[in-house]
Amino acid sequence: MYRLIILLLALFIASGCGRTGDLNQNLETKSHAKMRFVTVEKSRFVHGDDPFSGHYQTIVKTLDKPEIYAHDDKLAQDRYYTLFENGRHKDESVVTVEKSNNEVENNVLLLLDLSGSIIDTGCKDETTPCGQLLKASDAFIDNIINHGKFKIAIYYFNSKKNIIPLNTQTEFPTGNATILKNAIAQLKDETFIERYLKGYDNSTNLYGAVKQSGEKMCSWINCDDTQSFEIGSIVIFTDGRDLANLVSKKTMLKSLKKNLQYYTIGIGNADNKTLIEISGKAHHFEASQDNIESAFEATYNYILFNSSFYRINYCPSTLEGKVRIKIRFYDPDNGIKADTQEETLHLDLTDIRCDI
Repeated sequence: MYRLIILLLALFIASGCGRTGDLNQNLETKSHAKMRFVTVEKSRFVHGDDPFSGHYQTIVKTLDKPEIYAHDDKLAQDRYYTLFENGRHKDESVVTVEKSNNEVENNVLLLLDLSGSIIDTGCKDETTPCGQLLKASDAFIDNIINHGKFKIAIYYFNSKKNIIPLNTQTEFPTGNATILKNAIAQLKDETFIERYLKGYDNSTNLYGAVKQSGEKMCSWINCDDTQSFEIGSIVIFTDGRDLANLVSKKTMLKSLKKNLQYYTIGIGNADNKTLIEISGKAHHFEASQDNIESAFEATYNYILFNSSFYRINYCPSTLEGKVRIKIRFYDPDNGIKADTQEETLHLDLTDIRCDI
């Protein structure tokens, strides 16, 4: 991977221009939320399918993405991007953008509270909390696996000291949706319930489970490498609060990994205040028995949003010579902008047709 170059967000917005415009024109609009691009792959020339055709491409990821884009990702819309050549925009330049979740592997740990208050409701009936959880988990697996290089591991917790994989095949992240869904389906098997889950309903080791989930994820990815784009997400579902007292709340909160994304879903008597401390308010979802699936849907929407990369394809209007390139994202409705790393291209491809 190319060396990452982190770009600072400018606080003011350069608004529209005519045929040509200065890079810093019209600075009166302030940014409402921070956003910055990280250049994952610097500008490279991509040959087209036809002779003498092609374009340039750069791959970026965003840091500190405004939450307003979680359900309406304008970052993947061409109209918000402008190409500047030597500090000026020209109408003849072309920019297109496409969302890509296939640049790096994403690992997700699905951590389910399978204490007695969930299991005892019965898992075969989709109207019960356990039945709703199974249905929501199935949809979650399909939507995550089908939208990028995602792998999922599934663990559960109750009053046991350690978190447990749902079966041996979900102990490590896998991209095989069939394996994952078969593991979830085990919860409809009364023999499985009696053998592995019954009798552990006196208390819930929530704090210990959260602490161990971070440790488990960091055994799969390098949580200490701030320059890495390995992505780890932990989704915690629970209907209760910690009563086991095996790990203190302070120890659990201190164990949270800065480079991991935590998401929490609470139903029933869940300790939502503590769950918010774990995941942050934006990544916490309170659900009733009737909308567990909706909470999981909101969760995977955020995971997909926060894991996104963007391929920016462009053709400068200049055909030959030395050109400094900057690509700007600007959302005037929300007053948000970010720039890619400025590149210097040495163009001598006067006969190349732009193919975007």
